[in-house]
Amino acid sequence: MKRLLVFLGCFFLSFSSFSQDDLLSFLDNENEDNLTFATFKSTKIINLQSIEQTNKKELNFVISHRFGTVNSGIENLYGLDNGSMRMSFDYGLSDNVTVGLARSSSQKVIDVSVKGRVITQGRKNFPFTVAVYSAIYYDTLSSVWASESLLKNDFSFVNQIIIARKINSNLSLQLSPSFTHYHFPSPYPWQNVVNKRMYALGIGGRYKVNRSVSVNSEWIPILDKEEGTVNSFSVGCDIETGGHVFQLFLTNSTKMYERGFINETLGEWGDGGVHFGFNISRVFNFN
Repeated sequence: MKRLLVFLGCFFLSFSSFSQDDLLSFLDNENEDNLTFATFKSTKIINLQSIEQTNKKELNFVISHRFGTVNSGIENLYGLDNGSMRMSFDYGLSDNVTVGLARSSSQKVIDVSVKGRVITQGRKNFPFTVAVYSAIYYDTLSSVWASESLLKNDFSFVNQIIIARKINSNLSLQLSPSFTHYHFPSPYPWQNVVNKRMYALGIGGRYKVNRSVSVNSEWIPILDKEEGTVNSFSVGCDIETGGHVFQLFLTNSTKMYERGFINETLGEWGDGGVHFGFNISRVFNFN
């Protein structure tokens, strides 16, 4: 909780600095927009969706891997012998609306999503970029446990509001209040999830080291945590090389879709329950 209060204090102090400094620089051009771009390098911070969108008529293909725990020993090469994978395709219907389709090997989940940018930092001197994100998850294995119809048991939903601010050319911060709804019988068959509605607050940031490299981190405290679940925490770096962005990181979350890493993380950093992972993204232009 102390870390949460410190982060929120820094986030809103940046708003204060905007009103005192940035606004003065716009007084002579009061009616002009000074839009902010490239708040993050990728559409993901690490696990969390970032404020970034896939551009119009572009397809963003992302391959993600999470390996086993680093405390699994030399016989498993500290987790590298085990792993799960996710493939996602995000297409820009416009510069402000992205639709996505993804498949995860963990629990065999298929998800469909939409992300829309509401306003961009600098539009009429607005200090944040704001977007909304919604996803529907279909658990292809949950019907094994369900006694009712497919449509009644196998779906869950996540909705997020994404609020980001590029404080300067190097530092960006983001808040992502999240709501998850499980449409499964309680308890959830894969772990002890009893509450069908859960709330969390995603907190993320990046610091640009140079033109090609940035350091990223995110923390996702659950506001109504289930017994046995752990808040997701990740730290890593982005490396941009031509048309690719490589994200390398350590995380205590193995699941790569929002419902999973927000609400179903079990690994403890203090116990070595940490996983090496990476995301590789490649953008294809159809203009």
